Amino acid sequence: MTAKQIYTEWQQTAVADPRAATVPQLVHGMERITAAEGPILEDRLYALYSRAGDLGRIYDHTRRRFTTALAHAKSEGILAIEIETFGDNEEKVIRLPGQPQVIVRSRGSRTLHEVPASELAEVMMEIRVNHDLISREELFRAVLEEYELKRLTQATENRLNDILKTWLA
Repeated sequence: MTAKQIYTEWQQTAVADPRAATVPQLVHGMERITAAEGPILEDRLYALYSRAGDLGRIYDHTRRRFTTALAHAKSEGILAIEIETFGDNEEKVIRLPGQPQVIVRSRGSRTLHEVPASELAEVMMEIRVNHDLISREELFRAVLEEYELKRLTQATENRLNDILKTWLA
């Protein structure tokens, strides 16, 4: 494997309460998080912001506020958004305009489901290039090993299978 970059964790700092923050305040917080962790999945971005704003669960009202701020950030050129579709899945990947669309990194505190599909696809492609006769099961196990994980859950297998069919079929 080529050397993966170390995943840079956002060092949590205070942000405006997401239930009452203005759009510029939300955008500023999202930009800071994305600068550290981007490309980042939309749900992880919202979760990190919410935790920093002392919010537990994200309810519909707050999610709509985040979505509005994200659309504003995109229209102002502050954040870039790619929609990745694979299988029945659709994920928004958020990054700063100057960040590459895909960066292969260590897992850090992310779950495998918080790693953008395009990043996982790059890892899978490299494994297949280095091991051309690898079986699907061996490929998935190798991906887990790359991210220092052991259990291949059904949800993980489904996600990896959809990525495999979309990017590497």
